[in-house]
Amino acid sequence: MTGNGRDSTKEELMLGSRLSDLAQVHVWIESLASRHMIPASTQFAMNLCLEEVLSNIVQHGYSGKPDHSIAVHFVSPGKDNFVFVVEDEAPLFNPVDGPEPPALNPLDEIHIGGQGIRLLRRFADALEYRATPTGNRLSIGFTAAGSAIAKDR
Repeated sequence: MTGNGRDSTKEELMLGSRLSDLAQVHVWIESLASRHMIPASTQFAMNLCLEEVLSNIVQHGYSGKPDHSIAVHFVSPGKDNFVFVVEDEAPLFNPVDGPEPPALNPLDEIHIGGQGIRLLRRFADALEYRATPTGNRLSIGFTAAGSAIAKDR
């Protein structure tokens, strides 16, 4: 997903396992978007996917314990291609191979939660998961042309 190994850009954000730390992500993505001319629709998709993944790591993977870390790496292997690699030391969890969430029924009552995998699959252009010796590595790829809010999947 990261091209030929000659990434034109690499940056990293280290976070603690506190929900309050996630506020840094939005500011970081705004900065990346400004420097790399990332369209607003792609920036929206990035924010949505990272917020979902990172909040789930903090709440579920680390069970809200504040003494853990999460590394988020950003690479841009080519024009209009952007990849975030999220690494944690939480128990193994592969959101890529998980079953398709049941279809939403507009007549059912809407509940908060349980839509993370659906959102990732809808708004990211590529997803790859790998278990590491100490936890998880999730790569989330975006293309400037592919991350439009209204794209059909």
